Amino acid sequence: MAKNVVVDIDLFNPRSIDLANRTLHEEIERFNQKVNEFIQRLAEIGQQAAQGAYGNGGAVIVTLEPLENGVAILADGDAVVFLEFGAGDTVNTANRYADVMPFEISSGSYSRQNVDRWGRPGMYAQYGYWVFGGTRYTEIQPRNGMQHAYDEIMSRIRSAAQEVFGS
Repeated sequence: MAKNVVVDIDLFNPRSIDLANRTLHEEIERFNQKVNEFIQRLAEIGQQAAQGAYGNGGAVIVTLEPLENGVAILADGDAVVFLEFGAGDTVNTANRYADVMPFEISSGSYSRQNVDRWGRPGMYAQYGYWVFGGTRYTEIQPRNGMQHAYDEIMSRIRSAAQEVFGS
């Protein structure tokens, strides 16, 4: 539970003012430590949600990276964009991050953007399917790992704050 700190100040006593100032700075430092703990806790919640959505098979690894003013949740893997947004017939253009990617997220966008040496788009753009490992595909189901991270953080932000700061 959060505590209130009361400091009596005698305006005519410089030591009293110094003590109040020291107490204030200690409380600010304690609060800042709690804020950092809260941010770390939210990042861990997001990391777990994203990794759970991507699966634990190792195709995508979700890590945390400390920043100057927070923590970044990073998803890394060869096919992370395909696993986040899907591919082919099942691309999730409604994913909250689709519009902020530095490339188009839509059905067939990868195939259209990656042309061969003769300027032809990829197989999906030409035929509505692609072949990988001898198997014909028309879709990759989106796993929305980072979307799940955001949603889980938002759903648990209040309880995380209560855990860290008290009620």
